[in-house]
Amino acid sequence: MRDQAFIRMPLVGLMVGLAVHAFVPGCQASAGNKQVPPEQQKRFEAMQAKGTKASLTVFPVVMGDSAALNKGVADVVAVLLEKAGMTNLETTDAVFRLPKEATFDRAAQLFGEFVRKNPIATEYALYAEFVGNPETGPKEIRSVIVDRTGQSVWVDRQTAADREFKRAKPRDPMTCCMFLAERVRTHLGIPKSARDDSGEGKIARRLAEKSPAPDKAEWAAMEQRQAIMKKAGRSATVAVYPVRLSDDETSGTNAAHLASLLNKKKLYQAKAVDSTLRVKIEPSRSMQNLLWGLARAFQDHVERNPPEADYALLADYIMDPRAGRGAWAVHFVICDRAGEWVIVDFQNDHHGDFQSVDPKTFDDCGRLVAKRLEGYLR
Repeated sequence: MRDQAFIRMPLVGLMVGLAVHAFVPGCQASAGNKQVPPEQQKRFEAMQAKGTKASLTVFPVVMGDSAALNKGVADVVAVLLEKAGMTNLETTDAVFRLPKEATFDRAAQLFGEFVRKNPIATEYALYAEFVGNPETGPKEIRSVIVDRTGQSVWVDRQTAADREFKRAKPRDPMTCCMFLAERVRTHLGIPKSARDDSGEGKIARRLAEKSPAPDKAEWAAMEQRQAIMKKAGRSATVAVYPVRLSDDETSGTNAAHLASLLNKKKLYQAKAVDSTLRVKIEPSRSMQNLLWGLARAFQDHVERNPPEADYALLADYIMDPRAGRGAWAVHFVICDRAGEWVIVDFQNDHHGDFQSVDPKTFDDCGRLVAKRLEGYLR
């Protein structure tokens, strides 16, 4: 069974499971790509000497041209830095935002003043901005580190004109987080050998406790059910429910298309079924919350309305509303006749199968689901 580990983690776990881009390590504390003042350079070198033991508080990240703050993105950055080997990280609800009239050249000064007035428990504090919008994508990634006395340690401003930015090609908040964390890692001189893939960092554990995903016992039970379904092979029957396109729209046509793809691959006997099922999911920016909201709602439906098949499948195609942009994500859930989860799967453009299919249409989304199932069950 392939690529299953990522769905055991919250959204940030998914992100840190991805390969990060390599950047050319810097030997100086960047000052918005300008000459670094000597005193700032000394403070940076002191932090650099601490390496993975440097303690750092990550503040809520400013997102987009609208300058909205997002603590969830700060959590992602912190987990990525844990993944890089840093062992003493914190996040905070404290809100710092540059005044509208202030340029980024004043960010270190103003952030430092804020930290002095709002003491932190760590030696250092990180503030970042991801500039751009959904239409343009990221245009700049800006960051500042100050020490607990508010003195500037590191100032960095990367734009589409910079080599590292061009190499990484950040395209969304996820890849912006990866870009930022990797710049911090390389500039601090933390080697790749320090990476910790255990997912047992303090921030990662804290977020895992809040994750909507099931516990380890349920994952183990799901793996056993997958093994049973795999063994059944072509003899297993699968009821394919109308594909969910939104809270209020489903498509029997797409369900029939998906069933035909599964039959052509000879995975098992699939048949589209008529259903008035409408799955209402609590709105969320987290794809993991949406995924598990879908999974729990479908599980409840199947428990109350067992299918005339061995298994029940519900797919969810989340399309970008902008013309020609294709799918944002593709979810699907398979339950057995008793309503127990067998597979709960999530794909977006950070995953290999999604990238290989590059779904632009509903039919492409169906091909992606079929490809994923083939990987699970063959």
